[in-house]
Amino acid sequence: MTRLVDSMDEREILERINRVKHWYHPIEIKPGLVTPGNNSARVVLSHLDLPADCRGLRALDLGARDGFFTFELERRGAEVLAVDYVDDTDTGFRVVADLLGSKAGFLRSNIYELSAHSLGQFDIVLFLGLLYHLPDPMEALHIVRSLTKGRLCIESHAIDQALLLPNAQSVPLATVSPVLEQIPLMQFYPGRTLNNDPTNYWGPNLACLKAMLSEALFETHSSVLVGSRAIVNASAIENPDLAYHNRMARRGPGPRPV
Repeated sequence: MTRLVDSMDEREILERINRVKHWYHPIEIKPGLVTPGNNSARVVLSHLDLPADCRGLRALDLGARDGFFTFELERRGAEVLAVDYVDDTDTGFRVVADLLGSKAGFLRSNIYELSAHSLGQFDIVLFLGLLYHLPDPMEALHIVRSLTKGRLCIESHAIDQALLLPNAQSVPLATVSPVLEQIPLMQFYPGRTLNNDPTNYWGPNLACLKAMLSEALFETHSSVLVGSRAIVNASAIENPDLAYHNRMARRGPGPRPV
């Protein structure tokens, strides 16, 4: 791919970067030149079960923001579609895409508007930093499952090390009771309860996240807690009986599996 950055001096590159009001992802534009952003994207990347060679694979990056993971998958050879609920010019995505000569697609959409009918299915789906911002997380996971024909990588806020108490203190779940780590639990955050952010709705523990994935027809292969975050690598599976009951609960039963 033709990289605009290779024909620009550092001053011009920095001018483009500085036009973005807020950076979330630190993205290396060229050796030694990284965009602002305090997200721990490289730490998350180190825990994702992604092939080093993604040539011939379709990938979907949900909640792409500035595009760190989109451009990483593209660098590995994947055909990538990035999705976010704001325009690519409202984040650093378009600036980085232009500088790197990216051919990744971008779709402005809410996750609840996505369908396999319009987008097809993907070999790799990234669902990072998004689940806990969604008012109906199980519905979102069912939509994600419909889009996934291979592997799913999910990262979310989790309460195993960050249960929010009524006095606003955050404590490990096990300090209340060690058994709670083994029970699928999810904490709800009304209003601006968590970090003064009204878009934070839910905090599952890791057991809950894995159970939710199982109900949405995913098999977990690995999982890890990194502070107040949970990272899970899973893959899409078939279970006609569970799929039937999911349909019955959400849209009517349809044909019963033989």
